[in-house]
Amino acid sequence: MNDAPRRTRALVLVVPVSGLAMAMPAMAAEPTAAMASAWLMIGLALGVVLAMAACWSVMRDRLGPREGWGLQGVVALALLLAAAFLAETYPLALALAVAGAAVAAWGLWLVRRLSGRLIHLLVERDHARAEATRVKADSERDPLTGVLNRGAWRARLERLAQDTQQDQRALSVLFFDIDLFKLINDSLGHQVGDDCLKAVADTVAAELRGGDILGRLGGEEFAVALPGARRIHALAVGERVRTAVQRHCQAVGEEVVELTVSVGAAEHLGPDEALDALVDRADRAMYTAKDSGRNMVVADANTPPSHGEA
Repeated sequence: MNDAPRRTRALVLVVPVSGLAMAMPAMAAEPTAAMASAWLMIGLALGVVLAMAACWSVMRDRLGPREGWGLQGVVALALLLAAAFLAETYPLALALAVAGAAVAAWGLWLVRRLSGRLIHLLVERDHARAEATRVKADSERDPLTGVLNRGAWRARLERLAQDTQQDQRALSVLFFDIDLFKLINDSLGHQVGDDCLKAVADTVAAELRGGDILGRLGGEEFAVALPGARRIHALAVGERVRTAVQRHCQAVGEEVVELTVSVGAAEHLGPDEALDALVDRADRAMYTAKDSGRNMVVADANTPPSHGEA
């Protein structure tokens, strides 16, 4: 059973009783003190009304038209007027004190209900934000391999190009393709082919730095954006990727597949080169690697050698 109604009833009883307990000694002493106690309880009621009004002003769009806020305020105001005009008579002090405490308890109950609703709204907001973040992340991911899809990878590449140009850093791109993938699909089935794609994606991701961006462009083709990497560094990363796939993707599940990849590398020539041209050069370098015997890394011929590169 929910303890909230029980706690609410206890609050409604405790506030008037405690208010009356506060007022009784003063009333027994002298009428002036009794009047002060009555005013104290009425002031408490009005304070609760003001707190409720502040809460309502923040959440009025979320509250229904019959929430009881206005009625509670009217009753508290009526008590104030009654105290101003009728509280000179000593016997009325007790009634006014009890009424003020009751109105304060009523207000506290309403505020408590409001706070519960506010907490519920905050929880709903947090859930909505988390769901929006999850949906956005899912929309950017390739559902099979978990790496970025083509559109998300291209968007990240554009942001990296802007950042590296501002910082005057290099930017390189790797394209790689699983060798003889169609043969694997045709001979071993698409399930094995899917397992091969996931194995390669996981293996390559483990070889990259934190800022490198891996994406699947479609089929068995993948791309990596390497911020801060010149051609010589891109070739080194490409070789590390090629070696890792050859070493760790010999078997997938129960099938011996001996996977290899062909890798093409290209360095961005600067702000005057469109990103489409950079991507196309890396893509052509990858096909050069395939035509040259597969399982190798080839740099784009139009990229000038980096300092220190033979």
